[in-house]
Amino acid sequence: MDHRLWTINFKKSYLLLLLFPLLIQSCGTLKEASQDTSTSTTEDAISEDYFVPNSYEYTDKIYKENIQTALLLVNKSALSYPIVNLHNPEPLVLSFDDLNGDFIRYNYKVIHCNADWTISDLTAFDYIDGFTEDDIDDYRFSFNTLQSYTQYRAIIPNPNMRITKTGNYLLLVFQDNDEEEVVLTKRFMVYEEQARINSSIVRSSINRYLRTHQQLRFTINNAGFRAFNPMLDLKVTILQNGRWDNAIMNLKPQFIRTNELVYDFRDQGLFKAGKEFRFFDCRDLDFLSERIAETWEANDTNYVKIAMDEARELGRYRYWKDLNGRYFIGRYGGLTRLDADYAWVQFTLPYPEPVTNGNVYIYGALSNWQTEKRFQMQYNYDKKAYETAVFLKQGLYNYQYVIWEDGKNTIDDTTFEGNYWGTENDYLILVYYRPFNERYDQLISVQKVNSRTNQ
Repeated sequence: MDHRLWTINFKKSYLLLLLFPLLIQSCGTLKEASQDTSTSTTEDAISEDYFVPNSYEYTDKIYKENIQTALLLVNKSALSYPIVNLHNPEPLVLSFDDLNGDFIRYNYKVIHCNADWTISDLTAFDYIDGFTEDDIDDYRFSFNTLQSYTQYRAIIPNPNMRITKTGNYLLLVFQDNDEEEVVLTKRFMVYEEQARINSSIVRSSINRYLRTHQQLRFTINNAGFRAFNPMLDLKVTILQNGRWDNAIMNLKPQFIRTNELVYDFRDQGLFKAGKEFRFFDCRDLDFLSERIAETWEANDTNYVKIAMDEARELGRYRYWKDLNGRYFIGRYGGLTRLDADYAWVQFTLPYPEPVTNGNVYIYGALSNWQTEKRFQMQYNYDKKAYETAVFLKQGLYNYQYVIWEDGKNTIDDTTFEGNYWGTENDYLILVYYRPFNERYDQLISVQKVNSRTNQ
């Protein structure tokens, strides 16, 4: 090797040795500076006011205090369940009141869901023919009412929006074209008849449920479609009176015959029968209708006092024609629902002492089958009774009293109401089908059966 080249390499190596500690220190300083900068940036980010969008649930729910009386009915039928046929759809009519009484721009969209109400893998273009969002242009103002309100209506399907797939759907209403400003959500179903259901309702064959429960037995004729693996491809859901809070979901057949699936388990398809729903009729605020103890007006506000209720778990069963937990809006002599007024409706439930294991609520379709805060009751120690007042629109209402027990995800609807096996109830059987490698649950059959007419 050339002596001069060796000398140059030696000097470079020696210089690197001298500078190495300085390089290490410099890198450490840069690293610390980087960490300080990162920490500072994170702290600054945390201190900033970030926008948190409104969340919504895939259920029936109202999210704004000024919104009341949200209905989704088939062809305006007050006693209909929100289910339509894909190929012969009757119009689904959405209506709700805005108590602010002014005009606000509302919009809506529909979201396709799986059988368990989780969002499906379909895009809006997969199940919508036309616009994926639309405005609610039909609005009218109330008249001859103490409470001013604006009623909004929308019809689905319509020339701008047609649904092309079966299954579960969530109707999402929002404000001013801003999907973060959610106003309300409503569930509905679209089906295509591909299977025939034969069903019956009987008393339970299990002794401890003999007097309190109803059992649903049914078969599904699957000749109209090919399910290579019914145990995996089919999901069956049963609803009692159209409510989802106590639904029996994902039922599997007991056994399979040729072109027939049999669902006849002794311990499945069982529902607490309940009793006929309590009711009150406030369609007339000038005269005392059935179960109305008093009505009056004060400070430009209507008030209604319902006749005192009673706990009836141990009471004798009585039959009367009810709405199976639903309600009908209107007033006697009224031509439209725009002249139906609002009133503070007072409920009273005597009980010897307050419940210690949870809170008491008024429950039914009027509360969206949920334990909503405004339907919670308070115990009056002087009167030894639960009381509350709820702002409701004139109509005929069904309701019951339930307990939301602490630490539980289910309600107690037995303590105040009781059960009797002969109670009249509606049941809906929903059959979902997802073929292999498909991206969504098809709703291929729906049947409604009534316990009183099918026993």
